Amino acid sequence: MTMYREKRFEEIKRLLTERKELSIEDIMQAVGVSRDTARRDVVALAASGAGRRTRGGIVSLTFGHTVPSYSERLKLFSKEKTAMARQALSLIKPGGVYFIDDSTTLLKLSQSIDVPVTIYTHSLDNAIALAVKSDVTLRVLGGKLNHHGRFFFQPENLTTLRRIAFDAAFIGATAMSAAGVYFPYADDADVKATLAQAARQVIVVSETQKFQIQAPYRGFPLAAVDVLITERALTKQERGWFAGQTQFMVAGQ
Repeated sequence: MTMYREKRFEEIKRLLTERKELSIEDIMQAVGVSRDTARRDVVALAASGAGRRTRGGIVSLTFGHTVPSYSERLKLFSKEKTAMARQALSLIKPGGVYFIDDSTTLLKLSQSIDVPVTIYTHSLDNAIALAVKSDVTLRVLGGKLNHHGRFFFQPENLTTLRRIAFDAAFIGATAMSAAGVYFPYADDADVKATLAQAARQVIVVSETQKFQIQAPYRGFPLAAVDVLITERALTKQERGWFAGQTQFMVAGQ
């Protein structure tokens, strides 16, 4: 029994090194244990210094100190991302004009759109996904490609965005706190700040793990968020950070 537990811990630590964060469900599936056992394993691993316990699982000790690359983020929370993208899709209406951000979750949204709409994006991957959609009128913002974030930027884009009354802007947060929504690049934060002013509705689609991450540039305050889509319900404290009119949507509900 002891050896089995040690081998189980080795596998969990290996996955944690690879993915940076694991949910209770991830652990249950990976090592074939019950929810209670997975929770006990998380407590033991956190106590041993193998990771940091969170509300829904465990994260590596370096999680939150650096912003993972786009390709690294694609590996994380695939089920949660899919569920949140499905929730976001329900807010897209035929004939609408939308902005879709450079988020891995919102890439799944782009891949799922099948109604006639106009989509603006500065995301390379969104553009590729939407280019094959015959019903979508695609507008790609140009400029220099940020290879880490996989988005295009040039200062003229901000002027373009200010002229468009988007029905909604779908934005993926890099980090969130009571002070606002944050991003790793100053130019991208400027894009998000402009969208928060231009769009009729600001829809942030983000895992709640982003409350534990820090990023240097604020895009906009939480008061600007009209809809927040997450993978779990927020705590009372987390909900209190947002304005009273903010609508909270939990994926799968």
